[in-house]
Amino acid sequence: MAQIVKVEKYILRKKEEKQKSIKSLQTLRNIGLVTAERLYSIGIKTPEQMKQSNPEKLYEKLKKKSGGKLDKCVSYQLQGAVLDIPWPNCKNLTKSRLNQNKAGHR
Repeated sequence: MAQIVKVEKYILRKKEEKQKSIKSLQTLRNIGLVTAERLYSIGIKTPEQMKQSNPEKLYEKLKKKSGGKLDKCVSYQLQGAVLDIPWPNCKNLTKSRLNQNKAGHR
């Protein structure tokens, strides 16, 4: 019986940690609940991890995880989250410009 209680407490703690991580990811610009949950599912658990990541690589991981279908706007969301700009402004960014901007924000 004591073992069951320990397992239940462990599961509850893990759920709480997940919820806390998802909520913290939602503090990033352009990141809502669904995108935060998707990011968590590929190992991004903090805003710091997100900001240090390559948004195009994250997009490809998310696309692969979703069976190869993922709206391009998600890529813009991720770029905007890393650069702290609205996602529509990311439509015209090239990869080189994105990398320059990202380097300037570190």
